Amino acid sequence: MDSDYIIFCPFHGNHRTPAGEVDKKTGIFFCFACQYVTDLVDLVSTQSGRTYFQSIRFIKSLEESVDLGTQVEQSLIKKETYTEYPQQDVTRLHEAAMTCERAVSYYKGRNITTASMAKFELGYSEKRDMVTIPVHSPDGLLLGFVGRSVEGKDFKNTPGLPKGKTLFNINRVKSSKNVYVVESSFDAIRLDQCGFAAVATLGSNVSNFQIDLLKKYFNDIIIIADNDEAGNTMVKKLKDKLRSKLSVISLDQQHKDVGDMTDEEIRALSNDFDKSISSMLQ
Repeated sequence: MDSDYIIFCPFHGNHRTPAGEVDKKTGIFFCFACQYVTDLVDLVSTQSGRTYFQSIRFIKSLEESVDLGTQVEQSLIKKETYTEYPQQDVTRLHEAAMTCERAVSYYKGRNITTASMAKFELGYSEKRDMVTIPVHSPDGLLLGFVGRSVEGKDFKNTPGLPKGKTLFNINRVKSSKNVYVVESSFDAIRLDQCGFAAVATLGSNVSNFQIDLLKKYFNDIIIIADNDEAGNTMVKKLKDKLRSKLSVISLDQQHKDVGDMTDEEIRALSNDFDKSISSMLQ
Protein backbone atom coordinates (compact mmCIF):
# COMPACT_ATOMS: atom_id res chain seq x y z
CA MET A 1 0.00 0.00 0.00
CA ASP A 2 1.24 3.51 -0.89
CA SER A 3 0.38 4.75 2.60
CA ASP A 4 2.58 2.16 4.35
CA TYR A 5 6.18 1.06 4.59
CA ILE A 6 6.58 -2.75 4.53
CA ILE A 7 9.35 -4.03 6.83
CA PHE A 8 10.55 -7.09 8.73
CA CYS A 9 8.96 -7.38 12.17
CA PRO A 10 11.51 -7.00 15.01
CA PHE A 11 9.08 -8.42 17.59
CA HIS A 12 9.26 -12.03 16.37
CA GLY A 13 11.57 -14.17 14.22
CA ASN A 14 10.70 -12.53 10.90
CA HIS A 15 13.66 -12.80 8.49
CA ARG A 16 12.34 -14.10 5.14
CA THR A 17 9.26 -12.21 4.02
CA PRO A 18 8.49 -8.79 5.59
CA ALA A 19 5.37 -9.10 7.75
CA GLY A 20 5.10 -5.64 9.27
CA GLU A 21 3.86 -2.29 8.02
CA VAL A 22 4.39 1.27 9.23
CA ASP A 23 1.79 3.90 8.44
CA LYS A 24 3.57 6.82 6.75
CA LYS A 25 1.30 9.40 8.37
CA THR A 26 0.88 8.13 11.93
CA GLY A 27 4.00 6.00 12.40
CA ILE A 28 1.86 3.16 13.80
CA PHE A 29 3.41 -0.28 13.28
CA PHE A 30 1.36 -3.46 12.77
CA CYS A 31 2.55 -7.03 12.14
CA PHE A 32 0.26 -9.34 10.20
CA ALA A 33 2.01 -12.42 11.59
CA CYS A 34 2.31 -11.82 15.35
CA GLN A 35 -0.43 -9.11 15.50
CA TYR A 36 1.86 -6.73 17.43
CA VAL A 37 0.81 -3.07 17.35
CA THR A 38 2.97 -0.22 18.62
CA ASP A 39 4.14 3.33 17.93
CA LEU A 40 7.15 4.53 15.98
CA VAL A 41 9.29 5.21 19.06
CA ASP A 42 8.91 1.64 20.37
CA LEU A 43 9.60 0.27 16.89
CA VAL A 44 12.85 2.23 16.50
CA SER A 45 13.91 1.36 20.06
CA THR A 46 13.35 -2.38 19.54
CA GLN A 47 14.87 -2.51 16.07
CA SER A 48 17.98 -0.45 16.81
CA GLY A 49 18.61 -1.01 20.52
CA ARG A 50 18.29 2.71 21.25
CA THR A 51 16.73 3.91 24.48
CA TYR A 52 13.35 5.66 24.43
CA PHE A 53 14.89 9.15 24.39
CA GLN A 54 17.60 8.18 21.87
CA SER A 55 14.84 6.89 19.58
CA ILE A 56 12.95 10.18 19.85
CA ARG A 57 16.10 12.14 18.98
CA PHE A 58 16.80 9.80 16.05
CA ILE A 59 13.27 10.23 14.67
CA LYS A 60 13.44 14.00 15.06
CA SER A 61 16.79 14.05 13.23
CA LEU A 62 15.05 12.54 10.20
CA GLU A 63 12.27 15.10 10.07
CA GLU A 64 14.29 17.46 7.86
CA SER A 65 14.46 14.89 5.06
CA VAL A 66 11.45 12.63 5.75
CA ASP A 67 7.87 13.79 6.25
CA LEU A 68 6.71 11.76 9.26
CA GLY A 69 3.40 13.59 9.53
CA THR A 70 2.08 15.94 12.15
CA GLN A 71 0.41 13.12 14.12
CA VAL A 72 3.77 11.44 14.77
CA GLU A 73 5.34 14.73 15.81
CA GLN A 74 2.47 15.44 18.18
CA SER A 75 2.76 11.97 19.73
CA LEU A 76 6.42 12.65 20.49
CA ILE A 77 5.92 15.99 22.21
CA LYS A 78 2.61 15.34 23.97
CA LYS A 79 3.02 15.33 27.73
CA GLU A 80 0.46 14.10 30.21
CA THR A 81 -0.87 16.74 32.58
CA TYR A 82 -1.52 15.99 36.25
CA THR A 83 -3.32 17.81 39.05
CA GLU A 84 -1.24 18.45 42.16
CA TYR A 85 -2.59 17.22 45.50
CA PRO A 86 -2.11 19.36 48.66
CA GLN A 87 1.18 18.44 50.33
CA GLN A 88 -0.06 19.55 53.76
CA ASP A 89 -2.52 16.62 53.89
CA VAL A 90 0.24 14.09 53.31
CA THR A 91 2.51 15.84 55.82
CA ARG A 92 -0.21 15.81 58.47
CA LEU A 93 -0.95 12.10 57.96
CA HIS A 94 2.74 11.27 57.96
CA GLU A 95 3.37 13.09 61.23
CA ALA A 96 0.41 11.25 62.74
CA ALA A 97 1.85 7.89 61.66
CA MET A 98 5.30 8.57 63.10
CA THR A 99 3.85 9.36 66.54
CA CYS A 100 1.10 6.72 66.63
CA GLU A 101 1.97 3.36 68.17
CA ARG A 102 -0.83 1.63 66.25
CA ALA A 103 0.47 2.89 62.89
CA VAL A 104 4.13 2.16 63.64
CA SER A 105 3.16 -1.33 64.82
CA TYR A 106 1.20 -1.96 61.62
CA TYR A 107 4.06 -0.91 59.37
CA LYS A 108 6.50 -2.92 61.45
CA GLY A 109 4.22 -5.95 61.03
CA ARG A 110 4.53 -5.47 57.25
CA ASN A 111 8.33 -5.34 57.68
CA ILE A 112 8.39 -1.66 56.72
CA THR A 113 11.13 0.22 58.61
CA THR A 114 10.79 3.66 60.19
CA ALA A 115 13.38 4.85 57.67
CA SER A 116 11.06 3.81 54.85
CA MET A 117 8.11 5.42 56.62
CA ALA A 118 10.06 8.68 56.46
CA LYS A 119 11.37 8.20 52.90
CA PHE A 120 7.95 7.45 51.41
CA GLU A 121 6.02 9.78 53.76
CA LEU A 122 3.78 6.93 54.86
CA GLY A 123 0.83 8.14 56.89
CA TYR A 124 -2.04 7.17 59.14
CA SER A 125 -5.62 8.42 59.47
CA GLU A 126 -6.97 7.82 62.99
CA LYS A 127 -10.47 8.80 61.86
CA ARG A 128 -10.61 6.06 59.23
CA ASP A 129 -8.05 3.77 60.89
CA MET A 130 -6.20 3.53 57.59
CA VAL A 131 -2.56 3.76 56.58
CA THR A 132 -1.82 6.04 53.62
CA ILE A 133 0.78 5.80 50.86
CA PRO A 134 1.48 8.91 48.73
CA VAL A 135 1.59 8.49 44.95
CA HIS A 136 3.54 10.77 42.60
CA SER A 137 3.79 11.43 38.88
CA PRO A 138 6.99 10.42 37.04
CA ASP A 139 8.21 14.01 37.53
CA GLY A 140 7.59 13.87 41.28
CA LEU A 141 4.30 15.79 41.45
CA LEU A 142 2.16 14.65 44.39
CA LEU A 143 -1.07 13.15 42.99
CA GLY A 144 -2.73 11.91 46.19
CA PHE A 145 -2.51 8.68 48.14
CA VAL A 146 -3.87 5.18 48.42
CA GLY A 147 -5.25 4.07 51.75
CA ARG A 148 -5.60 0.65 53.35
CA SER A 149 -7.46 -0.28 56.52
CA VAL A 150 -5.38 -1.48 59.46
CA GLU A 151 -8.02 -4.12 60.18
CA GLY A 152 -9.25 -6.19 57.25
CA LYS A 153 -8.48 -5.39 53.65
CA ASP A 154 -10.43 -2.28 52.70
CA PHE A 155 -8.93 0.23 50.25
CA LYS A 156 -9.77 3.89 49.64
CA ASN A 157 -7.95 6.33 47.37
CA THR A 158 -8.09 10.11 47.27
CA PRO A 159 -10.79 11.28 44.81
CA GLY A 160 -9.57 11.47 41.24
CA LEU A 161 -6.26 9.71 41.88
CA PRO A 162 -4.98 8.82 38.37
CA LYS A 163 -3.29 5.61 39.48
CA GLY A 164 -3.61 4.16 35.96
CA LYS A 165 -1.42 7.00 34.63
CA THR A 166 1.57 6.55 36.88
CA LEU A 167 3.51 3.90 38.80
CA PHE A 168 4.20 4.04 42.51
CA ASN A 169 7.84 5.09 43.13
CA ILE A 170 8.65 5.78 39.46
CA ASN A 171 9.69 9.33 40.37
CA ARG A 172 12.54 7.93 42.49
CA VAL A 173 13.80 5.15 40.22
CA LYS A 174 13.14 6.35 36.64
CA SER A 175 16.87 6.79 35.97
CA SER A 176 17.63 3.15 36.86
CA LYS A 177 18.69 0.81 34.07
CA ASN A 178 16.42 -1.97 35.30
CA VAL A 179 13.34 -2.08 37.47
CA TYR A 180 11.34 -4.67 39.39
CA VAL A 181 7.56 -4.45 38.87
CA VAL A 182 5.11 -5.58 41.56
CA GLU A 183 1.44 -4.95 42.26
CA SER A 184 1.53 -3.55 45.80
CA SER A 185 3.20 -0.35 47.01
CA PHE A 186 4.28 -2.21 50.16
CA ASP A 187 6.00 -4.85 48.01
CA ALA A 188 7.83 -2.10 46.11
CA ILE A 189 8.94 -0.58 49.43
CA ARG A 190 10.20 -3.96 50.66
CA LEU A 191 12.25 -4.32 47.47
CA ASP A 192 13.58 -0.78 47.92
CA GLN A 193 14.69 -1.62 51.46
CA CYS A 194 16.73 -4.50 50.04
CA GLY A 195 18.44 -2.33 47.42
CA PHE A 196 16.24 -2.94 44.35
CA ALA A 197 14.74 -0.26 42.11
CA ALA A 198 11.04 -1.10 42.13
CA VAL A 199 7.68 0.28 41.05
CA ALA A 200 4.15 -0.85 41.78
CA THR A 201 1.20 -0.93 39.39
CA LEU A 202 -1.23 -0.56 42.31
CA GLY A 203 -3.24 -3.55 41.18
CA SER A 204 -3.09 -6.41 38.70
CA ASN A 205 -4.98 -4.48 36.00
CA VAL A 206 -2.05 -2.76 34.24
CA SER A 207 -3.05 0.12 31.98
CA ASN A 208 -1.55 0.80 28.56
CA PHE A 209 -0.35 4.13 29.94
CA GLN A 210 1.63 2.32 32.66
CA ILE A 211 3.10 -0.01 30.04
CA ASP A 212 4.19 3.03 28.03
CA LEU A 213 5.91 4.42 31.13
CA LEU A 214 7.84 1.17 31.57
CA LYS A 215 8.89 1.27 27.92
CA LYS A 216 9.89 4.91 28.18
CA TYR A 217 12.11 4.76 31.25
CA PHE A 218 13.58 1.26 31.54
CA ASN A 219 15.66 -1.09 29.39
CA ASP A 220 15.31 -4.19 31.59
CA ILE A 221 11.99 -4.90 33.29
CA ILE A 222 11.64 -7.73 35.81
CA ILE A 223 8.12 -8.58 36.93
CA ILE A 224 7.30 -10.34 40.18
CA ALA A 225 3.53 -10.74 40.09
CA ASP A 226 1.40 -12.05 42.94
CA ASN A 227 1.14 -15.83 43.01
CA ASP A 228 -2.52 -16.03 41.98
CA GLU A 229 -4.75 -15.96 38.90
CA ALA A 230 -4.77 -12.15 38.71
CA GLY A 231 -0.98 -12.15 38.86
CA ASN A 232 -0.79 -14.68 36.03
CA THR A 233 -3.06 -12.48 33.90
CA MET A 234 -0.85 -9.49 34.64
CA VAL A 235 2.26 -11.39 33.53
CA LYS A 236 0.59 -12.46 30.29
CA LYS A 237 -0.40 -8.90 29.40
CA LEU A 238 3.06 -7.52 30.12
CA LYS A 239 4.67 -10.32 28.10
CA ASP A 240 2.47 -9.46 25.14
CA LYS A 241 3.28 -5.75 25.36
CA LEU A 242 6.91 -5.60 26.50
CA ARG A 243 8.38 -8.58 24.68
CA SER A 244 12.19 -8.57 24.77
CA LYS A 245 12.38 -5.99 27.57
CA LEU A 246 10.65 -8.28 30.08
CA SER A 247 11.92 -10.98 32.42
CA VAL A 248 9.69 -12.86 34.87
CA ILE A 249 10.55 -14.18 38.32
CA SER A 250 7.98 -16.70 39.54
CA LEU A 251 7.45 -17.11 43.28
CA ASP A 252 7.26 -20.57 44.81
CA GLN A 253 3.99 -21.83 46.27
CA GLN A 254 4.81 -20.81 49.84
CA HIS A 255 4.90 -17.12 48.92
CA LYS A 256 1.82 -15.26 47.68
CA ASP A 257 3.77 -12.07 47.03
CA VAL A 258 6.98 -10.26 47.93
CA GLY A 259 5.45 -9.20 51.23
CA ASP A 260 5.52 -12.84 52.39
CA MET A 261 9.29 -13.06 51.88
CA THR A 262 12.14 -12.40 54.28
CA ASP A 263 14.78 -9.80 53.44
CA GLU A 264 17.24 -12.62 52.70
CA GLU A 265 14.82 -14.21 50.24
CA ILE A 266 14.22 -10.85 48.57
CA ARG A 267 17.94 -10.17 48.19
CA ALA A 268 18.32 -13.59 46.56
CA LEU A 269 15.97 -12.46 43.76
CA SER A 270 18.95 -10.95 41.93
CA ASN A 271 20.26 -14.49 41.47
CA ASP A 272 16.89 -15.55 40.06
CA PHE A 273 17.05 -12.61 37.63
CA ASP A 274 20.56 -13.59 36.49
CA LYS A 275 19.35 -17.16 35.92
CA SER A 276 16.35 -16.00 33.89
CA ILE A 277 18.59 -13.83 31.71
CA SER A 278 21.02 -16.73 31.19
CA SER A 279 18.21 -19.04 30.10
CA MET A 280 16.99 -16.44 27.60
CA LEU A 281 20.46 -16.20 26.05
CA GLN A 282 20.95 -19.95 25.66
